[in-house]
This record gives sequence, structure tokens and C-alpha cells, in this order.
Amino acid sequence: MLGLGNSICDASYAGGKYSNFSGSFDGTADFVLLSKTAALAPAAAVSLSFWMKPNAWDMPSGADQDTMLGCKRTGGWEVYLANSHPGDATTLNFLIYVTDTGSGSSGAITATLNEATTEALTGWHHVVATYDGTTAKLYIDGGTTGVTNATSASGTTINYHSTSSRPLVLGADVAGSTTAQNFYHGLLDEVAVFNSALSSGNVTSIYNSGAPNDISGMSNLVGYWRFEEGTGNAVADDSSNSNNGGLGNAWTWSEDTPG
Repeated sequence: MLGLGNSICDASYAGGKYSNFSGSFDGTADFVLLSKTAALAPAAAVSLSFWMKPNAWDMPSGADQDTMLGCKRTGGWEVYLANSHPGDATTLNFLIYVTDTGSGSSGAITATLNEATTEALTGWHHVVATYDGTTAKLYIDGGTTGVTNATSASGTTINYHSTSSRPLVLGADVAGSTTAQNFYHGLLDEVAVFNSALSSGNVTSIYNSGAPNDISGMSNLVGYWRFEEGTGNAVADDSSNSNNGGLGNAWTWSEDTPG
């Protein structure tokens, strides 16, 4: 069972809060690029956890997409806000490519947080997306109200671009080996990737333990970017993989954080 370790309390508590900085993205060209590694492309299951404060949950223009993190390129996965034109309805989505969607062909399945719930959100929120080999799920602030999950064929593995993954991008989706697209406009903090599916209990424990706490002691953690440097353009990976982010473009630091 995936555990929380002995404690998820941050030993570096300072300044009256656990998180002192977040990453700020302008929605035009900002992103953090992480190296292509096998650890960040788990095949059987994956979980993505992060805190976000978009500039607007209800995006004003139609046919728009803001991706918080992704490695989608004819494979892979991403979590994003989508505005559907001409309805101008904003939804939060987790898309993941799998080897069999249940129809016998390779393609993507998408879990969705509906328009009413998405557009009612303001400020900081905790988002988790999981895929366990069968079902793609979304959690918002530890719960699933307004979420429609997506189910693939039983025992399906995750399908990535060609024979390997594209790089993982924070603040956008990947467009190539060093480029990005679908840029996110807002703040991002405490981004984590696991190579297994978090249980609903794990998700609520992370959310209820504080906003946010250090989760580097959790098992199956393969990437964890806390955005705590506050200077420069590098973001350290606090998992055991040391996949630090630094390449990318123009993103900045903010002292506006969860909690």
C-alpha cells in the first residue's frame, strides 16, 4: 500500500507557513522543462498532485487551453483547463493516452470536473489526477464532487510518444524536445508525480494535513518540485531522482502561496 511515511510535516517550516514561494506563469510563453527520464514515464499507473491558483478558472475566450503540467505528444498525459467554443464552458481535465481505450484502439481517455464546479472555484486549490491501469480520476481539494471519471479496458498500460516519453513540462504542455504549448496563466506549487495510483485516503490526507506540507517521504514518489528556491530559474526535485527543472522560459517567483 502506498504510504505517507512517518510524517508529512515539513521540517523547514518558516515565516509562519510551510510554503514561502510558488511559480508564476504568464500564459504566453512561460514554462519549466524537465529532462526526459524513464522515472517520469511510468507505464502501469501514475498520480499527479499539485496546488494551483489560475488567473481565472472561467477563461474568457473560446477554444482556449491552459495546461498546468503535461507530457502529451501523441501519447503521455496532461492536466489542463479547457474552454469550449462557442459554449465558453470551462472544465478541468485529466487526459491520458492508454494502449486500449476499450474499443480495441490506442487513444486517450479524459476525466473531467464539470463547468459549474470549475467556474465556481477561486483562489488556491489542490488537484490530484490518478490512473490505476483502468480508471482516470480527478480530485479537487480532496474530493470528487462534480467529477466524471473515465475508464479504459482492464489492465491497460499508459501509452507514450513513440517508444519513449516526451519531456515533462510544468506550466504548459510539451510541443517538442525543448519547446512548449498551451501555456498556463497563474500560480503553481508543490508539483508531485507518483508511479502508482494514490488512494482516495492518500489524497484527502495530503489535502487535510496542511496547505501544503512536505510529502517527500511518501512512497512511489518519482518527482517533486516545491518551488521553494525563490531566486534564479532552477527548481529542485525533492524526490530521490534529482530531476531538477531549469530549462524553459521566463517564469518568475511569487510569494503568494497556499495556506
